[in-house]
Amino acid sequence: MLTCSSRHKISQSSRDHSTIHIKSYKPSIKAIKTECNKHGQQLNLYCLSHRMPCCDDCIPSSHSKCTGIKHLASIVEETKMEKSKQHLEKDINSILDILNKMLINKSGNIKRGEQQCDSMKDRIAEFRNKINEHLDKLEKKLCKEAETVLNKKNQKHQI
Repeated sequence: MLTCSSRHKISQSSRDHSTIHIKSYKPSIKAIKTECNKHGQQLNLYCLSHRMPCCDDCIPSSHSKCTGIKHLASIVEETKMEKSKQHLEKDINSILDILNKMLINKSGNIKRGEQQCDSMKDRIAEFRNKINEHLDKLEKKLCKEAETVLNKKNQKHQI
């Protein structure tokens, strides 16, 4: 059976690593304490004045004048609720921002649509005026031609 040290030496990527005995290993992250250092009891209370967890025996000895001693579980629950509330508020604000952007977009679209509609009405009116002017010219021209033809016919009959 190979030891950790010999396994490290076999692999090229870890050949230069130094190994230590497992008993001398100390993790860099401190473990969360669940027992009181002084009394060896379960930490089940929380002192709001000192902002620290404590056991039942700590209250008379170290926290007798402190106000706001609460059960640790309720503090943890409040903290979870506060975090959930913060996440919810963040999500709601994010949704509100998106809705506001959509509203601004929609308002802009409506305004552009109204402007385009007004522009189309103006162009239609302008086109209609040009058509009417052209029809008026055609009418005058046809009337003149009709009068000219009528006058010529009348002159032939009078002679």
